[in-house]
Amino acid sequence: MPPVTSLLWRARWLPVLLVAVYAVLLVVLALPAVQTEFLFLHRVNLPLPSKLDHPEHYGLAPFKTRNLKLTTSDGERIGAWHILPRSYYRLVDPFPPSHALTDDEFEQAFIERPTVLYFHGNAANRAAPFRVRGYSAFSTQLDCNVLAIDYRGFGDSTGSPSEDGVVRDARAAWDYVAGHVERLARDRGEKVEAENMIILVGQSMGTGVASLLAGQLAQDGLNPRAIVLIAPFYSAVELMLEYWLFDFIPLLQPLRLFPKLQAFFQSRLAHPFKSSQALMTTSSPILLNHAVTDTVIPHSHSARLFEDLRSHSQVPPARVHDTHYGGWGHVRSFTRDHVAAGPVFWWEGLAGGHNNLGWTEGVMDLIAKVAGL
Repeated sequence: MPPVTSLLWRARWLPVLLVAVYAVLLVVLALPAVQTEFLFLHRVNLPLPSKLDHPEHYGLAPFKTRNLKLTTSDGERIGAWHILPRSYYRLVDPFPPSHALTDDEFEQAFIERPTVLYFHGNAANRAAPFRVRGYSAFSTQLDCNVLAIDYRGFGDSTGSPSEDGVVRDARAAWDYVAGHVERLARDRGEKVEAENMIILVGQSMGTGVASLLAGQLAQDGLNPRAIVLIAPFYSAVELMLEYWLFDFIPLLQPLRLFPKLQAFFQSRLAHPFKSSQALMTTSSPILLNHAVTDTVIPHSHSARLFEDLRSHSQVPPARVHDTHYGGWGHVRSFTRDHVAAGPVFWWEGLAGGHNNLGWTEGVMDLIAKVAGL
């Protein structure tokens, strides 16, 4: 055959090849073990965890942070950092401290200032530079304690991640802080509700962890001081349906043409992280933060969460306050009628991408407002 004819003959098989490759990809993605690796990316364990017991190596102030190991309800040991609030840290004499503070000094800080429980996204560990910038902002600008954990399988934590497992890890962090607050309040003869001293902050995948923890706490009659979700997703199922691998390969979007096949793969997702459903059960003040420039999780997920919360609260659209800030974005909010329920805020930012909005000054001001700091 002439060369051109040969190329055309071969090209006719290209669609068949692409369909075959995509079918193999779908079969692989249906395997729970593959889903776990893809969702959590916990084997991308960077920075190397060998120096996690020296937090100052990653840019935190000397002796402002202690390295911890928490035990979960199923016996895993997870690594964590406790960063002191700036006002408490500055009371150390001499300042800056030239030696490590005692555990008792760190624990006393839990009743002096509120605590941010920080739940990070997938891949890397608690020492990732953009996460450390967040801890610094929370502890300095918000003057809060920060307890940042590495889920099982991340950093120097034992075990392997799963939806149930990482929520257990989050609950271990909550119980640790709440337990110290309650003990210290008893010792002082004070009445302090531990839930009023804890703020849940989740970023990316961590927003699913924070949301599910909030739902679990609500079942126990507990509502954190505030819930802050940075680049959240509606559910892992919806995210997978919209996800583009390497920003140009649609993962499951083609299945929309085949509803039954799409429903089958949705039912096969091992870690659905139904954030929206969980958030409906909590009465805590909620802040959603999302940038329109986010190429990992579309900002439409925050729009859907906000709308679900509004609809669930039976708040008419006319009662949503919308303030435009030129060059920065929109802040939308509504007040829930239930006397014990806090307000819901949504910042739709014009910049920040996926990782670089949670520690910015404007967002810090919104967190302070929502959490009453």
